[in-house]
Amino acid sequence: MSFNPTSPVTGAAISGLTSPTYTITEDQAPDGDTRRFLVTALGGTQTGVETHTVSSPFACHVSRPKTIRTLGRINPATGFYMALPVNEFRRRIYKGVTIVNGAISQEAVCVDDRRSRIVAGSELSGNDVEDLKAFASFAAGFDYSNAQWMYDLWTTGAIK
Repeated sequence: MSFNPTSPVTGAAISGLTSPTYTITEDQAPDGDTRRFLVTALGGTQTGVETHTVSSPFACHVSRPKTIRTLGRINPATGFYMALPVNEFRRRIYKGVTIVNGAISQEAVCVDDRRSRIVAGSELSGNDVEDLKAFASFAAGFDYSNAQWMYDLWTTGAIK
């Protein structure tokens, strides 16, 4: 099954945004192991928010490892795998912002980079698939339910 995010994406509750939604459109990715999606339309009330442009990107890249690693050999003396390879999947979101200093404005890009390191073999039926499902569910829910906290952290720097 391929990765096909639904559109529009419903945004998390953040003060100043009312029922935010983001329509995404797939774009040409930089390589065959990456999918790229552009935010092409906004829904809800998001005064001042801009959709994707060349100079001010609003995009999401999702990538997989160049080579998917699998479980290797078992050590005959211990019965354990000799190595536990890890596959790293990555999600990067880019958002252009404008920084104003007096009469001078400058474009810049913010990046949210999430890397998921999944141990090879954990996806196999009969192994611990339910824990892997719970891992994905919790990670997505944590990001969603803590969007306001992340914004507050980014703007205040206060972790407690």
